[in-house]
Amino acid sequence: MTRVSEIAEHWFGLCRKAPVVRASQAGIGNLPEPVHEGRPDGGAGGPGTIRRGTGAVLSGTKTLIHNRQLLWFTLLAGLVLAINSIAKCWLIVFPSSSEWRFFFDPDSVRLLPSLALTFVAGLVTVFCLGFLLAGLAVSISSKKDRPFSFFQRLERVKKYLIPLTGASVVMALAGIQLFVHPFIVQGDLFVRNPRWLLFVDPYYAGLLTSLVLIFMIEILTVFCLVFLLAGLILTISSKEGGPVSFFQGLNKAKQYLRPLTGWSVVVALAGSLLFTTGQYSYLLSLVIWQSVNNVLSQFPFNFILTSLLPQHLFIDILPPGLQWGFGIALADTLILSAINVLLFILTLFVVPLLVLERKNLKEAVLGSWTLMKKIWDEVAACVLDLGMVVFAALLMFLLFRFSGVDRVWWDAGQMYTSYTPPGVEWIALGLLYVLALSGLVLVVATVGGIATLDLYTSAKTRESAA
Repeated sequence: MTRVSEIAEHWFGLCRKAPVVRASQAGIGNLPEPVHEGRPDGGAGGPGTIRRGTGAVLSGTKTLIHNRQLLWFTLLAGLVLAINSIAKCWLIVFPSSSEWRFFFDPDSVRLLPSLALTFVAGLVTVFCLGFLLAGLAVSISSKKDRPFSFFQRLERVKKYLIPLTGASVVMALAGIQLFVHPFIVQGDLFVRNPRWLLFVDPYYAGLLTSLVLIFMIEILTVFCLVFLLAGLILTISSKEGGPVSFFQGLNKAKQYLRPLTGWSVVVALAGSLLFTTGQYSYLLSLVIWQSVNNVLSQFPFNFILTSLLPQHLFIDILPPGLQWGFGIALADTLILSAINVLLFILTLFVVPLLVLERKNLKEAVLGSWTLMKKIWDEVAACVLDLGMVVFAALLMFLLFRFSGVDRVWWDAGQMYTSYTPPGVEWIALGLLYVLALSGLVLVVATVGGIATLDLYTSAKTRESAA
C-alpha cells in the first residue's frame, strides 16, 4: 500500500518538491510569475503534469475574477463571432434571393467561378513564364566578368515585379477573351468555347468563389480575435505600477499590427482551406456537418432558430430563407471556430512571442513549436480541463431534449417516441440556457487566453533554468 501511495504521489505531483531556483530571463519583457513549478530540464511529462495544467486554468480563472475588466475581451470576442455568423448568413441567403443573381448559362451551370478560376490559372502561368524569361534575358545581357548563377539573376528581376504583374494580367485577360470568348446577354453569362474552362462540373464550379468568400470573412474574424488576444496578453503582462485596463492593452497592441496581420493571414488561409476541404469531402461533411446540424435541430436550439425569432424579432420582413440560412451559418461558424481553436492551440505561443519578445513571424512560429515540445502535456491537460467544462454544459441540453417526451415504445426492434410541444416555461428556460452556454464558452475562451500567458511564462522559465 505504501508503494502504491508513493507512485501516485510521484506522478500526480502530491509529493513535496525541492525548491526550484529561477534564472533571470534575458531579452524578455515583463512576464508574470507562473503559478506552478516545472522540471528544470524543461522536458515534458513527469510528476505534476496534470496539476500544472490544471493550475494554469485555475490561475486564469482567479485572474479573471480579480480583474473583471478583462471581460471586455469576452464581450468583444462574442461580438466578432456574432458578426461572423451574420456575414455567413448573408452569403447563404442573399445569393439565392430574387434580388441577387449569380450568372448561369441555360443549363444552370455556374460559369462565373469557373471563368475566374481559369483566369487565375492563366495569370499564374503567364507570370511564372514571364519571370523566368526575364531572368534569362538578364543573364544573357549581363556583361560582368564575374559569373553569376541563374538564381542570382532572378534576384535582380524582383525589382521589375510590378510591370511583370501588370503585363501578366493583360495577357491573361487577352487569353480569356481569345480562347474562352465570354459574353453577356440580358444579364446572363455565356461562353463560346467552354472546353477551355476549368472545373465546369456544377458541383465544383462554386469551389473558388466559396473559398474566396470564406477567406474574406475568415481573415477579418481571425485578425480581430488575434488583436484581442494580443491586447489581453499585453494587459496581463504589463507592470506599470498598477492595473492596466484592457483598452490600454489594445492600444499597446497597435504597434504590432504588421506581424499580427501576417499571422492572421496564415491562420485564415489554413482555416479556410480546411473548412472548404471538409465541405467538399463526402465523409467529413457527413460526419462533422451532420453531427452539428443534428444538435442544432434539437430543442432548445431548433425552437429558438425557427420558431421564436420570427414572432418576436420580426425577421419575416427580411428575404425568405433567412431562418434556414441562419441555421446553416451558425453551424458553419461553430465548425470554423473549432478549426480556428485547433490552429491556435497548435501554435499557442506565436502571439506571445510576437508581442512580448518582438519576434518576426518565422521566429515566432519556430519558437512556439520549440516551447510547445517542452510543455505539450501541460497544454493538453489545460485544454482538456477547459473542454470538459464546455462539454458538460453542452450535455445539459439533453434535459431539454427529453422534457417533452410523452411515451416511448418499441416496435419490431426499433424505438419510437412521441413528443409534446414545449410550454412557455420550457421555452424561457431554453432561451436562458442558450444564452448561458454561449456566455460560458466565451468566458472559457478568455480563461484559456489568460492561461496561455501562464503556460508561456512557465515554458520560458524552464528554458532559462535548463
